[in-house]
Amino acid sequence: MLRPKKKITKKEMKKDPMLEKISQVDTFVRSNPKQLLYGALGVVVLVALVVLLAQSKKSANREASGELGMAEIALAKGDIDDAVVRLEALIEKNPRTKSAGMATLLLAQSYLTKSDYDKAQENFEKYVDDFDDDEMIEASALNGVGLCLDHKGEYKKAAKIYAEAADESPYKFQKHEYSLNAVRSLIKINELKEAEEMVQRVLNDEPDYKAKSAAEQLQAQIEVLKG
Repeated sequence: MLRPKKKITKKEMKKDPMLEKISQVDTFVRSNPKQLLYGALGVVVLVALVVLLAQSKKSANREASGELGMAEIALAKGDIDDAVVRLEALIEKNPRTKSAGMATLLLAQSYLTKSDYDKAQENFEKYVDDFDDDEMIEASALNGVGLCLDHKGEYKKAAKIYAEAADESPYKFQKHEYSLNAVRSLIKINELKEAEEMVQRVLNDEPDYKAKSAAEQLQAQIEVLKG
């Protein structure tokens, strides 16, 4: 017979600094839910963090999870420099934990926010190479690589990576978003035939209202450019 899980008391949290830190994160999340809806990657970081904390049984991983949560709070407050310091320290101290994977992704996002596209790309690629244990998050990381290439003016490479991200994702909303990112890059280099075919595939795949509207606008833009 399964025994009910013991609820951790506040007194016990005070005895364990990491549990106390995780409690701080939980309190901040509950008090500031809108502030945590940040980032251009499409990753629901809050959900990933909650799952990560729930699964952190080993002390090293639990400690890393608590540090990750504090870095997320810094990001949500807009203190990017503090977040970068925390994330880099976490990765160095706990390189093989699940938290290190999320930290690598958040570090990439932080550098993207700081317009340091080389470091952002380096960390997005590191996540794909070393921590690709979730198709949705890997697709988001690939999209991040595409964003970096886009910002650096490497539009053809960006379009290719966006297409890879769309293929990797198991979810329609991501597939459509990343495909349309590829279309935008293709338009920039006047690859209108490929862009037209890709935008039509999105429209044929029953997109939601947001994706459909964006696809139709891109389709109209392509028609104008075709003359």
